[in-house]
Amino acid sequence: MNYFIYASYIALLFCLTMCFIQFFRLIKLGAPKDLSEKSGNVTAGVIYSNTGAMSPLQKESAYKHLPTYAAGILFHIGSFIALFCFLVLILDDIIPYAASRFFFQHTLISSLIALYLLISSCCGIGLIIKRIVSKKLRPISHADDYISVVLVTLFHLISALLFFIYAFHACFHKYFSTEAHSGIICAYFFVATLLFLYLPFGKLKHVVYYFAARYHLGFFYGRRGTWPPKK
Repeated sequence: MNYFIYASYIALLFCLTMCFIQFFRLIKLGAPKDLSEKSGNVTAGVIYSNTGAMSPLQKESAYKHLPTYAAGILFHIGSFIALFCFLVLILDDIIPYAASRFFFQHTLISSLIALYLLISSCCGIGLIIKRIVSKKLRPISHADDYISVVLVTLFHLISALLFFIYAFHACFHKYFSTEAHSGIICAYFFVATLLFLYLPFGKLKHVVYYFAARYHLGFFYGRRGTWPPKK
């Protein structure tokens, strides 16, 4: 089991290194160079780009697909929760019993985490199914679109199972042998390893480029006085 845990540590370090390299490359490129005459407030445009412009009512077509938009929001929140829980778990090697104190002694916390990750997993499955069956999405989808969502959804699912066991560990000891519990933990760290190794190369690396993209949009439309919209 330790091999899977150490492999996930190495994969996480690799993932962070690659993401920081891409982030510093973005920083090195500097701010956008725009020769047009300034007619608005860039700062206000950037702020709006990360706030009001993210509303489905302000997007081109998101308001027509509110269930999908909501599923995407729940899915992203679940991803952040799952990553946070992973970091808490690996703290066990640095601070003994850190995860035990955080999860085992707080059944409600573990239960809520497991329940939410189960919901976010269903959202991920729904997004995959929609991409497969939609006549509009299927032609423009490629392997990376499926691999990325499948990996994250698997991470949500295995995390939900693990924290569901944490929430009711006293009861589950009757039904789960030591080998079965170890197998679930191995599967958890194996999926985490695959996710971290793939993240810097697929569409999941938008976790880095998101901020630059929103800044560039805010800069462009803010300079022209289009964002924030005038009442």
